[in-house]
Amino acid sequence: MRAGGNNLRIYLAGVKAALAARMAYRGDFFLSMLFMLLVEMGAPLITILIYRTGASFPGWNIYEALLVQGVFLLAKGIAFPFFFGIVWNTIERVQSGNLDLLLIKPKSTMFMAIVTAFDAEELGKLCGGVALFTLAVTRIPPPGLLEWAQFLALFIVTLAALFGYAVILAGLGIVWVGNFRVYDIFASITTFGMYPAVIFSKTLQTVITLIIPIAILGSVPASALLGRASPGTLGAVVLSIIFLLLSVGFWHRMLRKYTSAGG
Repeated sequence: MRAGGNNLRIYLAGVKAALAARMAYRGDFFLSMLFMLLVEMGAPLITILIYRTGASFPGWNIYEALLVQGVFLLAKGIAFPFFFGIVWNTIERVQSGNLDLLLIKPKSTMFMAIVTAFDAEELGKLCGGVALFTLAVTRIPPPGLLEWAQFLALFIVTLAALFGYAVILAGLGIVWVGNFRVYDIFASITTFGMYPAVIFSKTLQTVITLIIPIAILGSVPASALLGRASPGTLGAVVLSIIFLLLSVGFWHRMLRKYTSAGG
């Protein structure tokens, strides 16, 4: 219990230091947040345009479709500022040789890579996620307590899956020195998570639900909130937990392969 409290204090100190550094240039900080927000609003705007032209995702009205994207963006809005920074932090430290400084810390390297990587600019994603999710939720039939409970449980699994993605990408950054294209890999893989899984072929639904944890990033939690559980929900949860465990194992394996790159 004491160790958990100590870790929380260390993490909050890292957040405070990162915010203080960014607030030294407030104009640049808020512009960066706005840019992040605008980038993330691209998919919802396209969805709105699709529905305004008379087309639609079969079986989903516009606000239900936006709910999926709201869940996806809300999850990213939490993940990217608070722990996804492990990716760029690891890549930069490996490239410069500064990962050695984390290896000699008394805390775990993974924990310190997260603590020193809070990304305040990514809070723009969180603002956009909250706004889009709120808009969608207020335009659908009010969910009951059971739907909210199921959604919250699944949303925690969503964050766990995103943590798994972050750790795997960071692990790749240890051996794939200086290559930030890992973000492109993540974006390409998870694009399907922004849309209702049922609009895809049965084969692709199986892949993004039971083989690669993608549907859990948006469609599965949104479906639960709408009161129509997505097929394969239990399988998606089990997959996400296994994915998280494997990602942590992958990180430690890659860390053992690390050799200081130097300047």
